[in-house]
Amino acid sequence: MSAPAVTEPRAATAAPGRAAKRGRRLRPGAVLLHVILVAAALIMLSPLVFGLFAAVSPLEQILSRNGGILPRVWEWGNYLQAWTTASFSRYFVNSLAVTALVVVLDTLASSMTGYVLARRRLRGQRLLEGLYVGTLFVGLTTATLYPQYVIAQALGLDNLLGIALVQLAGIMLVHVFLIKAFVLGLGTEMEDAARVDGCGLFGTYWRIAFPLMRPILATTVILGFQASWNNYQVPLVFSLAAPDLRTLVVGVSALQYDAAEGMTPYNTVLAGANMALVPIVVIFIVLQRHFVRGWTDGSVKG
Repeated sequence: MSAPAVTEPRAATAAPGRAAKRGRRLRPGAVLLHVILVAAALIMLSPLVFGLFAAVSPLEQILSRNGGILPRVWEWGNYLQAWTTASFSRYFVNSLAVTALVVVLDTLASSMTGYVLARRRLRGQRLLEGLYVGTLFVGLTTATLYPQYVIAQALGLDNLLGIALVQLAGIMLVHVFLIKAFVLGLGTEMEDAARVDGCGLFGTYWRIAFPLMRPILATTVILGFQASWNNYQVPLVFSLAAPDLRTLVVGVSALQYDAAEGMTPYNTVLAGANMALVPIVVIFIVLQRHFVRGWTDGSVKG
């Protein structure tokens, strides 16, 4: 006589499902946190939303006390006026040229310097890194900006290249230490194998280490692009005697004082400011996958 089949109790089989459902339920504290974060996001986005609507609103509505947020008449020509009449097309090209130079030079110089500091023990390296740290917080203040401009002018670099080099000096040191921390967390097996095969220091850097730096390089590209594109002081100093060197940020600010009718065209200014935001948003969306990974991978060694 065969033994009866053993059946598992329903409670045992249903328990994991109920446990999973209970795990998916949001606790009151989590719900409150989500509400606070959404409210904070809406508050921070409100100026951006106002700027988007005001850029296509008539100037009279913006200056009116009871103008409202939504445009009464959608004047999309404000963007065309900012692009042509206010010379924003030239300023945009200047910003693009300066930022591209800064990003390319910063990516190459910072990655090479950070790699060497992480993989080689140089004579006087502690002193060198101490000097880096000592100048890290000096920044491009008013006290240091004028001497840098005088030096650039004496070298014949009072142009877009000079603007890029001065900006590069202010952001490169931070990226060197970020890349060094990231490289210290990478394994050395592939680099050792490349050296056994006869690959030199630069070849190992370029063929092995540089592709592995992709996450932290994406982080430095975003930070460098944002810092250079939004920089105001350096292009302002270089363009005081040469308005053709203005970048988009300086051009947007200067438009407030170049109004021929004595009234600031806020709708045109906001249209230019919105156009200045587009490249930063696009760069962040394209590279956002690697942005957080670049920070986290470089924060812990191993």
